[in-house]
Amino acid sequence: MDTGTPIAFLGLGAMGKPMAGRLVDAGYLVTAWNRTAGRADELIKRGARVADSPRDAAAGARAVVLMVSDPAAVSAVLGGDRGVLAVARPGTIVVNTSTVGPADSARFAAQCGDKNVSYVESPVMGSIGQASSGTLVAIVSGDTAAVAEVSGMLLVVAKQIIRAGDIGKASTLKLVMNLLVGGTIELLSESIAAANRAGLPLDLFRETLLSSVLASPFVGYKSPLLFERRYDSQFSTRLMLKDLDLVLASAEEHGLALPATAVIRDQFARAVAAGLGDSDAASVREVMDGDGAGSQTSRSG
Repeated sequence: MDTGTPIAFLGLGAMGKPMAGRLVDAGYLVTAWNRTAGRADELIKRGARVADSPRDAAAGARAVVLMVSDPAAVSAVLGGDRGVLAVARPGTIVVNTSTVGPADSARFAAQCGDKNVSYVESPVMGSIGQASSGTLVAIVSGDTAAVAEVSGMLLVVAKQIIRAGDIGKASTLKLVMNLLVGGTIELLSESIAAANRAGLPLDLFRETLLSSVLASPFVGYKSPLLFERRYDSQFSTRLMLKDLDLVLASAEEHGLALPATAVIRDQFARAVAAGLGDSDAASVREVMDGDGAGSQTSRSG
């Protein structure tokens, strides 16, 4: 898919806005839509067109990129009189970069197929910084020809494309990766709480952690937020909770219990209930009992 191709981009949140901006700057003819229209002002200055509805955005587009919050939001932008599928022409490719469950993805693929529209499942790994720099990792499932056609476009926002196979596999892979993200954040929070309660200097713990075999790019990236209790949102607590719920639902469909994941999920639910839903997922530290946490639950991004 060459630059100069008309595409629609639906969802200009923390991730969607920088992704759409990169496509505009690369020369794609982007028509954007977002529930809050004001988020598109910067893109308009850079050359994008803004639509009043998903249907308006998709009219005439060769590809429609979705980056919205959850399965319900994907359903809303695809269906109904104002949705993408009310106007998408046969051969249009819907590229869903949102994180949804594998069963959701199968349902969306079927809805698109009923309209002779291709559906490419392409959740992305990375956060706001990677979206801005074009260094996300795209996990892709779908029709081989459709995937090949949108790969050039995806490589504007991603440094790598991982092909996962049939529809549903990309979503499954993204969810199990996010299970590890949530578990790592939670266990880091617990280890900090344990060190703090025992009177261990946290600077000493932090130095030792980052010098050990446990150090990793993710731990190096996320640990400052946890140690310093800075929760500018890169990936929100609310979205982390949503993804853990999707992991548990998918596991249940396969008759699998994930007991540790269920406990981790409940900690993120506590953080959301404490008013930290829009803060970074690292804010789960604030619900650690005995860590002196809880008094700072107003910190957010």
